[in-house]
Amino acid sequence: MSFVLRPGRRAFVAGIALAAGLSLLSGCSSDSGDKAEPTGSTAAAAVAYPVTLTHKLGTATIEKAPQRIVALSDADLDALLLLGVQPVGISESAGEGGVTPWAKPLLTGSPTVLTAGDTGFDVEKIAALAPDLILAGGDYYIADEYEKLSKLAPTTAYETTGAFEDPWQGTVRQVAKAVGKSTEADKLIADVEAKVAAAKTAHPELAGKNFTLAQMWEAGSIGVLRSDKDAGVKMLNDFGLQLAPGVASLEGDEFAVQLSLEKVAVLDSDVTAIYYADPALQPTLEGNSLFKGLNSVKKGSYVALTAPQFSALRTPTPLSAQYVIENVVPVISDAAKKSAA
Repeated sequence: MSFVLRPGRRAFVAGIALAAGLSLLSGCSSDSGDKAEPTGSTAAAAVAYPVTLTHKLGTATIEKAPQRIVALSDADLDALLLLGVQPVGISESAGEGGVTPWAKPLLTGSPTVLTAGDTGFDVEKIAALAPDLILAGGDYYIADEYEKLSKLAPTTAYETTGAFEDPWQGTVRQVAKAVGKSTEADKLIADVEAKVAAAKTAHPELAGKNFTLAQMWEAGSIGVLRSDKDAGVKMLNDFGLQLAPGVASLEGDEFAVQLSLEKVAVLDSDVTAIYYADPALQPTLEGNSLFKGLNSVKKGSYVALTAPQFSALRTPTPLSAQYVIENVVPVISDAAKKSAA
């Protein structure tokens, strides 16, 4: 199932350049390179170390304020940047230069961009950065690599029981504790939550509407989110939307299910949102007679998501949440209104 934004390893968005603006952010950006200057948190010096973080894969004990941090997910990177800390290494993501359009304005250094292949990250390349902290709270393949990475430096991991379940707030708090900025984290979280709440209030038409969020990455089948524990589902829940009963009742142990096109009727909901990894797949599905028969398609409440829109929904962070408010909620709101017509 290719529902995770980790280019190279799950390369459904590999090679896509995202050139979207983000009005809620400002700053400067730079191209990624193989070298980066050590940058840490000056405020962290006032925090009592060592600090110990407990997660599902073990513990990470940070002996002193970290200065060379590697962030292996968008969630970790975005939290770090909003806390005013620049990393020396980051995981490649969906966007120009391997950086999302919402993180790029805040990335002022030149961190090494790390690409995860089918066997994970190149541990030697990470080791060459001499990290004193590896943040992987939002990297849901970390279980495959944790043993090796944790030998290089204290390494974080997700805190809940499964992949894609940690809320962005939890990752922010984890990162903030690691870099000695827990007080700043509380304000950061409160500010973003207030913006989400305001957006929910501004769009009462979303309340109680059900949705499906799907991705087509190969001909003949389509993946759809089925778990109410999924972080992307929770993101849409925050705006008043609910996962459609049809997909919520699908059996499976994973957060998503792959469906053949014969079962496309399951996608029908008040708002049906689909991302096409390859643009050529869109006319294929939209020309399918079963798909054209969906009520959401007939009413116009079906939405074809762009790569940035889908990326922001699939990897909730304090930055992508703001991108969703500006660039996704209005589109879904329009669809919800059409569904009620």
